[in-house]
Amino acid sequence: MRIGLLSDVHANLFALRAAITRLRAEGVDAWVCAGDLVGYGPHPNECVETVAELEPTCVAGNHELMLLGSLPVTRAGWLARRTIAWTRGAVRPDVRSYLAALPLTTTVAGIALAHGSPDDPEEYVRTDERAAALLRSLPGGRLLVLGHTHRHWLAGAHAGTVFPADAPPGSAALPLAPDERYLVNPGSVGQSRERERVPRARFALLDLDRARVHFFADPYDAAATRAALRARRLPTDTLHLRPGRVATAARRARRVLHQASAGRR
Repeated sequence: MRIGLLSDVHANLFALRAAITRLRAEGVDAWVCAGDLVGYGPHPNECVETVAELEPTCVAGNHELMLLGSLPVTRAGWLARRTIAWTRGAVRPDVRSYLAALPLTTTVAGIALAHGSPDDPEEYVRTDERAAALLRSLPGGRLLVLGHTHRHWLAGAHAGTVFPADAPPGSAALPLAPDERYLVNPGSVGQSRERERVPRARFALLDLDRARVHFFADPYDAAATRAALRARRLPTDTLHLRPGRVATAARRARRVLHQASAGRR
């Protein structure tokens, strides 16, 4: 079985189409999506429709939960808060219902699936130690697929990082050892968070029969996405946040919360 792995689409329709086109060309039998179909981008309804047509195994991400009011937006950066506010007014009732029905965790073909982590949709799993702890706790199977960090990552319970998060994607698929458990993060389809300046759609192909995973970072029509963002008066830089800018946004959000708290005293 060959499984297309998607995550963090973030309402970026042009990036999503590029990812699906590439994976279909590679040959896909089933689809898995690790959440965050909406947020940041200009096409929430279209992206949810497109993903739903794939009939994937899909979980809710923190942006779905913020949209639905199941998570507070106070811990999110200003870009997330602004775009979620717009998205709430833009999504159709049927799209909202689809998102509301998504589970926080699930399993398919022996693969455990969650957004941030099985314990917390907002957790950023980035270290070998945390990956190993989560893999040891898997009730069955040997693969855990997560999203949320927006970065490619393959980590083994014993081997640690196999495919570094900040490395460019290789041209060859990476083998999965039969006696190892792995965490696979396909990266973000719709919002790059890499050091390079060019936005790319990131996703992965998991080949269970050959026991290997292949990471992709493909170009897409980023100019069309920016034009759609401008048309909706949304920030045009939401499709690509370089690492330093992510940290800056987080510091800005904490400062705003601190100031608001001080003002209430």
